[in-house]
Amino acid sequence: MGRGSESFQKRQREKNKRERAAAKQARRHGKLDDPLGLEEASVESERSDAELYEDFRLLNEKYQAGGIDDETFERGREEIFEKLGLEVHS
Repeated sequence: MGRGSESFQKRQREKNKRERAAAKQARRHGKLDDPLGLEEASVESERSDAELYEDFRLLNEKYQAGGIDDETFERGREEIFEKLGLEVHS
């Protein structure tokens, strides 16, 4: 049982590290907006699986319509998958 807790903590640390890196990159490039609304989503305490699947559907629609680039799509996909507890394969 301790093993699952360790992997959850590791995912949380990695997620926090990616979020800090993305914020740092945004500050460097002068981009203060959040194209995916990820900051708003991270503020919410917990989202249901259904809400996360809906977020993923919307993310895919934006990507298919050309509204977001590959890097933004991958970052959003990884975050949603982690919240769902799914493995992310690149």
